[in-house]
Amino acid sequence: MPGAPDTTGPSRDPAIPLTLGTAGHIDHGKTALVTLLTGKNTDRLREEQERGISIELGYAELRLPGGGRLSVVDVPGHERFVRTMVAGASGIDLFLLVIAADDGVMPQTMEHLAIIELLGVRHGVVALTKADIVDEELLEMAEEDVREFLARTPYSGCEVVTVSARDGRGTSELLAALECAAQHVQARRRGGLVRLPVDRVFPLKGIGTVVTGTLWRGEIRAGDALVVEPGGTRTAVRSLQVHDHEAEVVRAGSRVGVNLRRLDRDAVERGSWLVAPEAAGRVCRRFDAWVRAVPGNRPLRSGDQVRLHHGTAQYVARVTPLEGREIRAGAQAAAVVRLDGDAVIEPHDRFILRALSPVATVGGGEVLSTSARRWHDRGRHAGFLAALRAADLHAAMLALAADSGQGGVVAGDLAAVGFGAGEAGAALAAAEQVGELEALRLPPVASGARAASTRWFGAGTLVALRAALLAGASERAAARPERPFSSASELAAFTAALPVQDVDVLLQGLVAEERLVAGEGGYAPGGAGVLGDEQAALAELILALLGADSVAPPTLATLAEELHRAPRELGQILDVLARRGEVVRLDKDLWFVSGAAEDARGTLLAMLDGGGEVTLAGFRDAVGCGRRNAQALLEFFDREGLTLRRGDARVARRRRS
Repeated sequence: MPGAPDTTGPSRDPAIPLTLGTAGHIDHGKTALVTLLTGKNTDRLREEQERGISIELGYAELRLPGGGRLSVVDVPGHERFVRTMVAGASGIDLFLLVIAADDGVMPQTMEHLAIIELLGVRHGVVALTKADIVDEELLEMAEEDVREFLARTPYSGCEVVTVSARDGRGTSELLAALECAAQHVQARRRGGLVRLPVDRVFPLKGIGTVVTGTLWRGEIRAGDALVVEPGGTRTAVRSLQVHDHEAEVVRAGSRVGVNLRRLDRDAVERGSWLVAPEAAGRVCRRFDAWVRAVPGNRPLRSGDQVRLHHGTAQYVARVTPLEGREIRAGAQAAAVVRLDGDAVIEPHDRFILRALSPVATVGGGEVLSTSARRWHDRGRHAGFLAALRAADLHAAMLALAADSGQGGVVAGDLAAVGFGAGEAGAALAAAEQVGELEALRLPPVASGARAASTRWFGAGTLVALRAALLAGASERAAARPERPFSSASELAAFTAALPVQDVDVLLQGLVAEERLVAGEGGYAPGGAGVLGDEQAALAELILALLGADSVAPPTLATLAEELHRAPRELGQILDVLARRGEVVRLDKDLWFVSGAAEDARGTLLAMLDGGGEVTLAGFRDAVGCGRRNAQALLEFFDREGLTLRRGDARVARRRRS
């Protein structure tokens, strides 16, 4: 439970940097308390000092009794500056909620604590300030009021410390409470590529552009290349500071200042991010999230515009619940969030939602996926996100497979949303074993460009895919019988959700089952299936007419006249018969049945063996056909490489051994 002491596991390494964020109503003494604890007044602006309120974020370093250090982010408490407060609270590890004893719990107290909860901050301490200006009875009542307020929140276990910034009472107790809370913080994952949300930008004469922020992830060293996103402007680190101290390297969790080379002041602003070059271009305008509407406020209705705060940036956004038309106050649900600009957002990031008018915090949530995947069913989409939030790999893969349909699922699809690739592959294989999924295994390619992999489908999908490919192959072969073979890429149009290489594996399986034949770089139905039933009957008539007088067969024009069919249709059927080896095409409109052509070949070879050469007239007489057909046969054998023309005669072509 957030706020409850964590008594399990080892204590946190005090060397890991942590950030402490203040919270609380205006004029409850946040800045004065930070000044007492750190010795630094975080009100930098003259206007802040003159008015006695914080307008911008302030920063200081806090040394704990045990030697550890915290980076303190002091946020404004005025309602008009809640957006600045959110920018400061994003990325903090624990909080210091400040409540004045003379005022008690106020509207910004409640809103700030709601924001802290929405940002996923689990641990903190409550400081009951201004103890010096109230009597003991009122102080006891104020403390009781605070504890009753906390009891209605996830932070009922937080320690409440009575303090006074004026006379210093409670200072040591507060520091001890902060040190204890810090020990229970489970530091967020710090390794990986650099992510730094920028909260301040300013030029320094003779030095260049300086940005500040709390480093969310990674390490930065002097000389490192970085990229400003959104925008993609490239820069490099000239020097680094941590709380005004020079540093060679800064680690995640630190409050840092970065002096950047070759960067115009206009190329970066609050809300920008400094990221590692490897992460350049990773921006989005749409993401899936788990959204919670805060209790006691209006519901989040589908399509309503809200202000979304993420890191130090803000956007106009629309939240679309995946189940129903709204997320009622106090409820939570899966939703799609769309932004009006590019955002540097990753899974597990937190965000805050505020109404545009009247201005108020209405909700927030956690980013679950930034995938651009298009879902077909909203219910499955919602179920997938619920499984993702619960880290339920089994439910997530079944929802994904069901919605993917004929597109299937690979282990990488689940790895992309946070599951380990090995873990995902094992879970998919286990689901296959119990019949929940079925698999299509791809062989590795010879070049090594693709390793062997597997795609999984919902039960019964592969049968449907094979049926679609068979029907598609038959349809294409019937439409163009002269070219009955279709490539895998052509047949992939009948299974549009499946990659071509996967389609090719399915087609090869159909060939192995003798349901298709392979040839000419493609696939076609086997046997008479290449021709439709009517065309197959017509083919039999054509063969009969060609064979009636085998050395003087009818031409294409004569066939068309006798059969009352278009020459183009008959030509297509003759091409199919030629591909099967049943006829031989001698000229553009002349076909012989294969047996007659073979007989003529035998006659020619005998004549060559006997006399060494063959004339057109001699061959005509030997075969018993007309001059035109004899000429067509000899030219056909020339093209085959059997004979060579020399003058008016043919001689045997010499073949190289």
